[in-house]
Amino acid sequence: MNSERGKKEVSFFEHLEELRMRLLRMMIYTAVGMALAWTVRAPLLTLLQEPADIGARQAGLEELPFRIFEPAAGFVLMMQIALVAGVIIASPLIFMELWLFIEPALEPREKRFVIWLLPAATVLFMGGVFFCYFISPRAFAFFFNINQSMGVEVELTLQPYLYFLLRLLLVFGLAFELPLVLMFLGAVGMVKATQLLAFWRYAVVVIFIVAAVATPTTDPVTMLFMAGPLVVLYAISIGLVRLVEKRPTDAEPEDDEAYYPPPYDELVADDDSADPEGGEQ
Repeated sequence: MNSERGKKEVSFFEHLEELRMRLLRMMIYTAVGMALAWTVRAPLLTLLQEPADIGARQAGLEELPFRIFEPAAGFVLMMQIALVAGVIIASPLIFMELWLFIEPALEPREKRFVIWLLPAATVLFMGGVFFCYFISPRAFAFFFNINQSMGVEVELTLQPYLYFLLRLLLVFGLAFELPLVLMFLGAVGMVKATQLLAFWRYAVVVIFIVAAVATPTTDPVTMLFMAGPLVVLYAISIGLVRLVEKRPTDAEPEDDEAYYPPPYDELVADDDSADPEGGEQ
């Protein structure tokens, strides 16, 4: 079906219909992942509480009580945990659907990247989630130390804590796709390593703006925890783009000036030199 779609032109509404079907499949994959995560919701809750517990011990707290103040809050939290876990579980299939949607529009050379594109997307997404989970105890310890220095007793409400952590896990997972996105754009010729290197200052500013918008809180520490790794990933992406970007061949000009026709005087001179009599017939 995909090969046939790649050989013929399709209308705008046919594109929308295919996009609708693929989004529906993504929702089904996520629902199945949610069902699987729901069966282990209690261990998942303990796992998500662990970063705060570790941060509390690093801050010198003997115990860190969690509070719930609404009757249905526990059920809602479990649904949120299952949803995020379902997205993580279904991420390989979600990336596959995204790839199959754009694949027919690519050239044969560009389609070869599917061999490593899907595994790399999954590994980077999981890497971002695990990296966030790994550094989050240090962030919580920092916040707990500040609260204690103010003379405030540290307690956590479970609902805003899990909202903060779950959103941060997803944001880090998506942010770690930056090298893969830039590599793919470099492979299809949309960006070059020299361009990325020339605009690195603007890229750093954009990264900090995105980190400020994407992080659940307004404090600069959380923003730095996200922006720092993204800056490093951007620097790594420049080298990766250089490896995969298109190289000009002998048959292809290296810049746009080569596409301009030669001046009229040169064309006339060439015609005169090709005429054996060098004048009128």
